[in-house]
Amino acid sequence: MADINTRRLPVGIQSFKVIREENYLYVDKSDIVWNLVNLGQKYNYLSRPRRFGKSVLVDTLEAYLQGRKDLFEGLKIIEMEKEWKQYPVVRLDMSLAGSTAKAIQSYLSDAFSEYESTYGITPLPTASLAVRFKNIVTTAFKKTGNKVAILIDEYDSPLQHSWMTAEHNDCTDVYRNVFAVLKACDEFEKFVFITGITKFTQISLFSVLNNLSNISFTPENAAICGITEEEMKENFMPEIGSSDKVRGIPTQISTIHDRKRTVCP
Repeated sequence: MADINTRRLPVGIQSFKVIREENYLYVDKSDIVWNLVNLGQKYNYLSRPRRFGKSVLVDTLEAYLQGRKDLFEGLKIIEMEKEWKQYPVVRLDMSLAGSTAKAIQSYLSDAFSEYESTYGITPLPTASLAVRFKNIVTTAFKKTGNKVAILIDEYDSPLQHSWMTAEHNDCTDVYRNVFAVLKACDEFEKFVFITGITKFTQISLFSVLNNLSNISFTPENAAICGITEEEMKENFMPEIGSSDKVRGIPTQISTIHDRKRTVCP
């Protein structure tokens, strides 16, 4: 049995790059990632509770879509991916966007400025956020020759925090205006992935992106983030201890996590 003192658990680490380069233990989800991008739908929404590994998943997707083969050596995806194309990626973390329309606009403006700098775009002073977003996607496609991947983490965070306040409707309006670009830029997009904690039917994005696929309860994506009982036994035996102690661990962990789990019909 491995010495648990030499095993590094990535507690609190959300960077796939750090996990892989600094030899932290990683539960291999790369085969599910490959299947999602290459065999799944173009537009995807994943709902999971907080602290379920959504941000690590988004980071893993970004690394894969950017062609970072070096970070995936030894993982299942190495046998599946043959090309390792480098797609331009636009990534937004809406947990950083506050809970007011002004804060959301400020965050998006700053985020878009970074991508505009990357692709040599000088937006007009009067350009709306939607126009800037569209220009980023179309320019990234034209300059790289590859379609663009768009990753939006914690999509509903500002909407959750503004719920039951005077700001909520204004926040929703910002979302509808800006993220309508996702549908408008369909021909330039390779893959769109959105995470949140809200039920699929409650997300305002659905009204402007009616082809968004809810993968939250699909059997093939049930284990895409979080850790299954099988994975726990396979990867964490040194920490769990001898086999006679394993039986009670899932129940204890289920209790700790408020018995949250993914059920696939």
